[in-house]
Amino acid sequence: MFNTPEFIVLGALIILLLCIIIILFISVRSLKKQVRLTATSIASNELLVNQLQTLFLQVDKSLAETNTQHSVQNTELNQVSKQLEHRIKNLQDDILKLQQVQSQQPEDKLYSRALKLVELGADAEELVRECDIPKAEADILIAIHQKKNPL
Repeated sequence: MFNTPEFIVLGALIILLLCIIIILFISVRSLKKQVRLTATSIASNELLVNQLQTLFLQVDKSLAETNTQHSVQNTELNQVSKQLEHRIKNLQDDILKLQQVQSQQPEDKLYSRALKLVELGADAEELVRECDIPKAEADILIAIHQKKNPL
């Protein structure tokens, strides 16, 4: 009775069906495991994205602050530069004036020395020889000194 070809085919179909169910069950378990791993990976990636966004905002804020500081420092440096340029111009003007005064000074030194010699009683010939001034100027210096200091 159980050896008939129908029962053998039915038994084979049942065994085949059981094998398919077992394979499907194993496949479903494997797929569930892959889904859990994928979900964990997605959650981990979302956490990393959130951390990266937070870091990006911090870096952006820090960059904005740095730009602001550099802008302020640049403005200050420009002001200092303009002040220094003004001071340099003033110093150059002062140097030019000093050079003009120095170019006139040797003559003044000669006349100052000549006046001192006149006060000490030098005559016109000595003034011409020591101070390298014309005799007429030496005579004038002596005459002026005698007018100021009459004996």
